[in-house]
Amino acid sequence: MKKAGTGQVLTDKSLPSQELAKSWAMRWFFIILAWIFLILGTVGLLLPGLPAFDFYFLAAIFAAKGSKRLHDWIVNNKIIAPILQQWQTHRTLPLRVKLISLMSMCVGAVLLIVSVPHVIAVSIIILVMVCVQIWLWTKT
Repeated sequence: MKKAGTGQVLTDKSLPSQELAKSWAMRWFFIILAWIFLILGTVGLLLPGLPAFDFYFLAAIFAAKGSKRLHDWIVNNKIIAPILQQWQTHRTLPLRVKLISLMSMCVGAVLLIVSVPHVIAVSIIILVMVCVQIWLWTKT
């Protein structure tokens, strides 16, 4: 695997590459799932409350089963790769990712409070957001 933007091959604990699915139908299924999660992750960068990292992580997993080329592109992408590598080696997320997650969930919570009239549903969603943030910030 290459370091993002340098062309240098990583020799430390890289993301493991998995074996491709044996069936061509399953490979296409995994490729389609990987693209869906890549798109959702990219949308998650723009929309509050949608977790970009989770979708990118799933995209990398499915791409590893469907297409070596797509998997290599994901794990070497200058935006996605550093986050995936830090998670793989340290089981933490960068501070920037945590702050973006916190800000987007706060914006999402405010939008829910203002626009959704169902108090119980909004309360449950905000409780889940709080639990995710607690988990995220305890991963030091």
